Amino acid sequence: MFVFLKKILSVVLSFIFGFVAYPISYLPCSNDISFAILTGEFTQESVILNGEKEEITLADGVSFQDGAIKLENSASFSFDDTTHGWFNYYGISYTTDAYIKGELSYRCGVVNKTENFFLEPGTNKDFYSFIDNMLDGTKANMIYSISFEALNVESASIKIHGISLFNREIPDEDVFIQTENYKIGVNLLWGGALSYMEDLNSNVEAVKKDGRIFVDSNAGERYNAKVVNENVNLINRFDPGRLVQQSYYGTATGDYECGEFMGNTWAYNPVQGGNQFGDNSKIVDLKCDENSIYIKCQPLDWAKEKEHITPSYMEATYSIENNNLHVSCRFVDFSGYEAQPRDQELPAFYCIEPFNRFVYYGGDEPWTGGELTCEPELIFWPDAGYPNFHSLENWSAFIGEFDDSFGIGVYVPNETRFLSGVCNRETSTNTDPSKDVATSYIAVVRVMTMNSYAPFEYDYYLTTGDTDEIRNNFSTIK
Repeated sequence: MFVFLKKILSVVLSFIFGFVAYPISYLPCSNDISFAILTGEFTQESVILNGEKEEITLADGVSFQDGAIKLENSASFSFDDTTHGWFNYYGISYTTDAYIKGELSYRCGVVNKTENFFLEPGTNKDFYSFIDNMLDGTKANMIYSISFEALNVESASIKIHGISLFNREIPDEDVFIQTENYKIGVNLLWGGALSYMEDLNSNVEAVKKDGRIFVDSNAGERYNAKVVNENVNLINRFDPGRLVQQSYYGTATGDYECGEFMGNTWAYNPVQGGNQFGDNSKIVDLKCDENSIYIKCQPLDWAKEKEHITPSYMEATYSIENNNLHVSCRFVDFSGYEAQPRDQELPAFYCIEPFNRFVYYGGDEPWTGGELTCEPELIFWPDAGYPNFHSLENWSAFIGEFDDSFGIGVYVPNETRFLSGVCNRETSTNTDPSKDVATSYIAVVRVMTMNSYAPFEYDYYLTTGDTDEIRNNFSTIK
C-alpha cells in the first residue's frame, strides 16, 4: 500500500512540477552557446547523457553486442523517470553501418511528445536537431526513450557515444548576414530558404509610374519618378513556393500516393520552403556567424498537407564571397521510394518581376565576350510550354526594361539548361515587389534520378549588376 501511495504522490508532484515549471522555461535564461556532444562508454545498462552516465533499460528482445545495439527490425531504450533540465536542441554522437530512422520521446512540461529523426551511416558522426516547434518557444525537460530502425538493410548496428541536451536561444524568424556588397537573409519558417538579397552598392531603387513598380539603379532619376523603396529585396517571397530554394522531384508510382496541385497529379516533391497550403518545413539545425549561415531542414511534400513531412533532409550554407553569393546545397532522402529520372531544379530561382527581361549567352564560344541573347517578352512558363534555353557560360539573369538595366543572375557550374518565364508580367504594384504575386522564374535544369540513401550535393551562385557586371562576376568562378 505504501509503495502504491508513493507512486501516486510521484505522479502528482511530477504534474505539479511540469505545470508550474513549463511557463518558467520561456523566461530569459542562461542559454548554451557551445554545442559539443560529451561522449563516453555505451553499455547495455547506461549511455552518456550530458557528460554523465545515465542508466537505461533496453526494450525486450534487443540484442547488445560488442558495445552496440543490434538492429534486426527496430530497437529502443528508455531512461529513468528523471528530469534533465530544459532543452530545445539536442545532439547525438554515434556510429552505425546503416541509414537509420530514429524516434525521440520526451516531455514538454506535462505533455509527452514523439518526433522522428534520421541518421546517415558513419563512424563517430554527430547529429544535431532542434525539437519540434522550437520557433514557437517549445522546450522539453526530460527524455523518455529513443528507438532506432534500419532503413536500407535488414540488419545493422548502432553505437551511441553520447547524447547532449542544449537550451538554445530561440532565433529570429529571419536570419541575416551582411558585407559591404550585400545583405542576404533566410527565413527559418521556410526551411532556411533564401528570402532576401539586397545590393548595397548600386543605389537600387523602386519607383511607381503609371500604376506600375519599376526597379533599377538610380531608378528615380531614370524614370523621373518618386522613389517608393530604397531597400529593395530582389528575391520574390510571395509564398513558400517562391524564394531561391532546393526542390526535388521523385516518384509518382509504387508505394507513393500522389497529391494534387493546380489540377494536376503531383509526384513526390520535397520543397525547402514548405507546401502549397503555406505550411512550414521544419528547421532542424542552424549555425551562423558574421560570414555565413548554415541551415538544415526537413522539407514538406509540396502537394500534400503538413502532416506529410518528407523523410528527407536539406542542408544549405550561404556565404558572401566578394561580388557573389555562394550557396552549397545538400539533399538526402530516407523514403525508400522507387526512383525515377526527372527534371530537377538546381535551384528553383524566383526574383522580383520588375526584372522581366531574360538574358543569357546562347553562342558556342563561351567566355570570349560574345553577344548575349535577350528574351524580352517571356510569359508564364506553363502557358509557354516550359521554354528551355541553353547557355554554355552556365548562367542567366533577369534585368529591368533597358539594355543597361540592373538585374540579378544565377550561375551553376557545368549546367547549361535553363527553364524560364514570367508570372503576371508587367503587373507589379507593391512598393515592396518581393511580396507581389508577379515574379520572374529560372530553374537550372538537369535530368536526374533522386535515389534514396544517396546524398546529393551541388553549388550555385547569385550576383547583381548590369549584364556586363553579372557576366564578369560569374567569370571569376569558372
